[in-house]
Amino acid sequence: MKHEIIQTLSAGALEQLPAQCGKVTIHSSDVAGIVQSVIGSSARLRNDHRALMETVDSLDMDQHQVVSASDEARLLSARARERLGEGTDLIRSSLDHIEGLLALVEALGEHVTGFAGAMNQVKRSAQTIDNIARTTNMLALNAAIEAEKAGDAGATFAVVANEVKELARGTRSATDEINRTIESLGAEAAQVIAKIEHGTKSSGDVQQAIGRIDETLTGVTDLVLQVDLQNDDIVQATGKISGHIKEVRGVLNTFDATAEANNNKLAGAHGKVTDLEMTANGMFDIIVKAGLSPDDAQMVTVAQDGAAQAVKLAEHALASGMLTRGQLFDTNYQKIEGSNPARFRTGLSDWAHAHWRPLLDKISAQDSQIMASACTDRNGFLPTHLTERSRQPNGDLAHDTEFCRDGRIIYLPMDVKAKASTHDYTMAVYRQEGDGKDYVIVRNVYVPLIIDGTRWGDFEVAYAFKSDDARLLLRGAA
Repeated sequence: MKHEIIQTLSAGALEQLPAQCGKVTIHSSDVAGIVQSVIGSSARLRNDHRALMETVDSLDMDQHQVVSASDEARLLSARARERLGEGTDLIRSSLDHIEGLLALVEALGEHVTGFAGAMNQVKRSAQTIDNIARTTNMLALNAAIEAEKAGDAGATFAVVANEVKELARGTRSATDEINRTIESLGAEAAQVIAKIEHGTKSSGDVQQAIGRIDETLTGVTDLVLQVDLQNDDIVQATGKISGHIKEVRGVLNTFDATAEANNNKLAGAHGKVTDLEMTANGMFDIIVKAGLSPDDAQMVTVAQDGAAQAVKLAEHALASGMLTRGQLFDTNYQKIEGSNPARFRTGLSDWAHAHWRPLLDKISAQDSQIMASACTDRNGFLPTHLTERSRQPNGDLAHDTEFCRDGRIIYLPMDVKAKASTHDYTMAVYRQEGDGKDYVIVRNVYVPLIIDGTRWGDFEVAYAFKSDDARLLLRGAA
């Protein structure tokens, strides 16, 4: 009885062993994903840190340039004040001379006005002389007539009268010349007077402008002084900024050293967790191969059956000439332009879409616990995929990552291990890519595809049991 109880307990333990081993593998994969996510976040933080350091360095350089520019501005300001002082003295001296010239213009205007009056007086005097000359001429004419009447007795008087007449004629000629000269001088004087009067009127505006120039010079001097004071403030402020920048740089350097140390520790932890994950996968593989997990064994049967059908289809295509070995084993992956994530085509793609895809759809549809089935070559290339996972890309990264898997190359560490195995099949638990942000942890069977005597790759079946927590989503895993 006691022996039977022990056997019963052993049987129960054996039944729990695959599930528990699966959970260990699942959680190891979970932790590995989380650690990898943290490493990715740390890497992004360090990239941001480097960018921030570059910004701080640029700010420091800009600050030094500001200080240099401020110092130069202070020197220029001092020179400007010096030159402005010299210029102000010269300008004010010139303004004094201009004011003196304006005073001379006003005085000249008064003198020219007096000259014009004198000219008028001369003109009136010349007119009087002309009148006298006319009268003298008339008297000389009368005297000549009377001398003619007197005969010889008036001959001497006639000579005198004739001379007086000639003198009167010369006087009139001189007065005419004087009048003409006075008329010419008068016209010119009138023009000069008009210009001088205009200049005199303008002198008032000039004096006002001189006053404004003097005010402006004073204002400019004041502004230069204010700029100089502002430069002093800038120099003081930039000095404080320089001190803060040094503090920020020190903090960032400390952060970088700490982040690097933490990143190294995380990398070490990730390596250990990855090793644990691979070890747990090895244990899971051994348990299933030992026949201790009937549920997983059923999935192995499904995968082996699918592999057999896939091999049969391919060898029939080779035999009929529908497919060549070159097309079947083509590894010249041609990238599909514009695809994101990257997708590729080979000489096998069109045939795989037409013949392997229906098989994959049939295998996946026969059990609700099967999440996907696929044919992957030795480099992780999927020439085709389920119809549901082979949609047309629409440019949305999440959509294209989740639903456009045909043509993808997915080659994870567990894939490398499975494809290097020579066993009939390999068991694994790994994180399956979802939409690029979310990942789901699944169990997987790899069955080698030996086609025409050569291993092409593997037939895979990914599944999850409702009894375990394999459908754990990892938000943001790297």
